[in-house]
Amino acid sequence: MGSMASRFYRRVRHLVEAAGLKSVILPFYRQWTHLQYRLAGEVQAVEIGGASARFLIPTRNEWSDFRTIEERPILDHLVSNLHPDDVFYDIGGNLGLYSCLVADVVDQPVIAFEPHPGNAGRLEENADLNGADISVFRRALADSTGETELTITLENVGSAGHTLVSDWDHGVDSIAISKVRGDEFIVKKDLPRPTVVKIDVEGAERAVLGGLDATLSDPDCRLVYCETHAERLEIQGSSVADVRATLESQGFSVTEHPIREGRGVSMLIGAKPNSAV
Repeated sequence: MGSMASRFYRRVRHLVEAAGLKSVILPFYRQWTHLQYRLAGEVQAVEIGGASARFLIPTRNEWSDFRTIEERPILDHLVSNLHPDDVFYDIGGNLGLYSCLVADVVDQPVIAFEPHPGNAGRLEENADLNGADISVFRRALADSTGETELTITLENVGSAGHTLVSDWDHGVDSIAISKVRGDEFIVKKDLPRPTVVKIDVEGAERAVLGGLDATLSDPDCRLVYCETHAERLEIQGSSVADVRATLESQGFSVTEHPIREGRGVSMLIGAKPNSAV
C-alpha cells in the first residue's frame, strides 16, 4: 500500500510539473501535508510483511520518512527471508526502521551502527518504544579505525544522506565522529557474528565491506543488503560494479534492485549458496 501511494504521489508530481502548475499547487500541498502531520499524533505504526513496529514522529521530517518508505519492497524481501535465529547488523541505522522491524521477527539481539548523534538517539528511543533488543553503537564502520568527518546533508533528525565521502560538497556542515574497522570491533566487543547484514552508508560502501571482509566471508553470514550510491562512488573513483565485485569475492551471488530510479541509488542483495531466497 505504501509503495502504491509513493508511486501515485510521484505520478501526480510529474503531471503538475509538466503542466507548469508547481508554483500554484505547492503552497496548497504543503498546507495539506502539514495538516496530515498535525493529525497523525505522536507515533507512526509501520507494518511490512510479517513485521510491525512503532516510531516516534516528533518532527514532520520523521513523519514523512515513515509515511512514504521508498524501500518498502526491499524491507518486505528482508523480512520474508529472516529466520528466528538470525543475528542482524544494521550498518547506517538512521532512526531504526530496519532494526525495529527486524527485531520484531528475530529472537537474537539486533546490532546497529549509527554515527550521527541525533539519529542514534532517536534509534534508541524507537527501540525502547518497541521493547526491542537493539544494541546501538555510535560509530561508523570503515576499513580503518580513528576519527573522521561526517558531512551533514540536512540538520534535521532523521535526515538520510549524511556521508563520509570527503569530496562530497552538498552538505551544510560536518561533525567529528569515530570510525572503526568492523572485523576488529566485533572481536574487541565480543559481539555475536551476523548472519544477515544491511548496509546504507551513503557512498562509503567499499570501506565498510573492506573492514568487514572476514565477517562477510564467513559462510554463516548468508545475506547482505547493500545500498549503493553511484554518484558518490564515482567521486571516489569507484562504481556500483566494484561494490558488486567485492560482495562476489566474499561469496555472495548478487542481484541489483533500483530504489530511486534516475538518482543512481539501488540495493544490491547478496545471498550465499546455502541461503534460499
